[in-house]
Amino acid sequence: MPLSETACEILRFFRDTHREPGACMTMATLDAHLGTDPTVAVAISELEQLGYATVPDAGRPN
Repeated sequence: MPLSETACEILRFFRDTHREPGACMTMATLDAHLGTDPTVAVAISELEQLGYATVPDAGRPN
């Protein structure tokens, strides 16, 4: 399954700025880099569903 362009951009941003395993990034950081476009939230969900990222505060029950 190919990734969306926004998802690829998020992964590139992670690669350039967060090289340690388990690195964290906030939505505020992504908003500052990519803007507040709704496609960012969709791309994050896409990355989470494919296992590229974890989203601990996604509103899922524990």
